[in-house]
Amino acid sequence: MSTSSSSWLCIWLSRLPLEVFTRGQANGNPGREHETGEHLQQDSKLVPIVVMEHRRVIQMNATAAQLGVAVGHSMDTTYALSDQVICYERKPEKEWQTLSYLSQWTYQFTPNISLRSPDMLLLDISGCLMLFDGLDNLKDQIGSGLQSMGFNAYLGVNRTPQAAICTTLGGLPDNRNNTSVERSLHTLQIQHLQTEPEHIKSLSRLGISTFGDMTRLPSASLNRRFGVYFNDYLCRLLGTRPDPLKFISEKPHFHSEINFLSDVTHLESLVFPVRRLLSELEAFLLCRQLSTSHLTWRLDHRSHPAKSVSLFLAAPGHDARMFLTLTQLKFEQIDDVAEVDSLSLTVQNFQPLQAQSSDLFHGTRFAQKEGSSLGKSGIESDQEIALLNILNARLGHDACFGLCMADDHRPEKAWRQLRFGGQVPTTVTTDDPADHNPRPVFLLNTPRFLNADNGEPRLGGPLMLVRGPERIDFGWWDQPDIDTPLARDYYTARQTTGELVWVFKHLPSDRWFLHGVFA
Repeated sequence: MSTSSSSWLCIWLSRLPLEVFTRGQANGNPGREHETGEHLQQDSKLVPIVVMEHRRVIQMNATAAQLGVAVGHSMDTTYALSDQVICYERKPEKEWQTLSYLSQWTYQFTPNISLRSPDMLLLDISGCLMLFDGLDNLKDQIGSGLQSMGFNAYLGVNRTPQAAICTTLGGLPDNRNNTSVERSLHTLQIQHLQTEPEHIKSLSRLGISTFGDMTRLPSASLNRRFGVYFNDYLCRLLGTRPDPLKFISEKPHFHSEINFLSDVTHLESLVFPVRRLLSELEAFLLCRQLSTSHLTWRLDHRSHPAKSVSLFLAAPGHDARMFLTLTQLKFEQIDDVAEVDSLSLTVQNFQPLQAQSSDLFHGTRFAQKEGSSLGKSGIESDQEIALLNILNARLGHDACFGLCMADDHRPEKAWRQLRFGGQVPTTVTTDDPADHNPRPVFLLNTPRFLNADNGEPRLGGPLMLVRGPERIDFGWWDQPDIDTPLARDYYTARQTTGELVWVFKHLPSDRWFLHGVFA
């Protein structure tokens, strides 16, 4: 790896085990408590909160620390100090989900992002410093964005990924001027090196406390004493050996979750956390220039089965206000959720963000010579989509659908239902005049048998065949007996009352059937 122009930024989320549980709380912002509902009036900065692992405290908030809670305390000791303490069991999978989501969020700054479990992100910022007007502005945007989502992070910059990690952990100044890695880490305490604990202890016994002290030792001596893996780490740290990293996939994915300090018993109280998650989704979509037509909410409680609620849109969108309105309609229909202690939002299906175009002068329509309009105004289109979205949210996804053509010549299979958010299939069209035979608007689900008089069909009287025949061969592959011919001759016929119908003669049986009615 050439380090002549490389620049890596490390994001260290040191409080991630705690913040995955507390980030969605009020955080003491004035005017927010009344908006969140009664269950969220407790401020996570005022309530003592600890995270346990193997029944020992590994992290706590400032309120718990002021009560005397310390890392390593048992659960009994913690509750002895205060019976108001809220304890969470550490959830590594939740931390990984959050880290993955934040890696997707940082994609707006650079595509070269690597996850380092359990609490770090590495960003190659070599090519984006000019775009974001320098390092200070870039760090400000990343830091403020993370803080707005409830995460506190330490940021450090150096010329190699490993050096950026050490810079961040050691609290050293950023390496801004292409100073050598060795010089920039001269004062780094050796306990921040990402190597085996035994190596750190051995260096300490030798009287070495800083990275600068260690570099004064002969490299051959270090290699002989600590082995080839330690030497490989130092080479990657200094940039004299490539350090290949696995970058995140370009495929977008959104998952964000909020946990509550106390159980939610009224879904109406979820308005604020729903709005917060949707605001994060909207920012994510705009940064990635995406839209979506399918959202999935998940309502969890430790004592009850999880409840998933899917939201389908008539057209891809990115507006948080629209998402909020539809989500409220869906939540009003839920009657089997007694209480909730966490809420998550997941989006996996995305489409490119389409710019909304409309007439230059609102209300005008410019028609082509054959009379077809060049398009609807953006305002009318938005109103129609909003209506379809509301109908879908109220009536259910299965009750709302459209119709589209299918690539099949058989009348029963020439169309199909199209769900919201579905892709309209591409159909094959030709200029063959036979393909322009009229089709009725109303098609019977099952063809209706017609009586015949001397081989002529009757429907409330004799039918006059005014167009046809049109031979349609049917799907022999759908029949058990492939030797049986399946063909129909279709006609447009006029009843004695003047109405036009679509009938066919079933050739194998020589019988007539009614299949459709023209408008």
